Amino acid sequence: LADVDELTTIKRELNYRISVQSAKLLRLLKQKDRLVHKVQKKCDIVTACLQAVSQKRRKYFLCAYVLVLSSLFH
Repeated sequence: LADVDELTTIKRELNYRISVQSAKLLRLLKQKDRLVHKVQKKCDIVTACLQAVSQKRRKYFLCAYVLVLSSLFH
């Protein structure tokens, strides 16, 4: 009978520890999701800035090219 009580106590303790670790894991997974989303937003901002600079640069070089061509024909 003592062995059954001991096994019941061990089972209860294991279930409790599993519950605690599951709660920690869930909290960490939610934190990871928030951080991944935060990083993705920052990457999107950097990408948008790079694209804007690239488009401006392309427009600048196109204007310079047109000016050079127009000066050649005058």
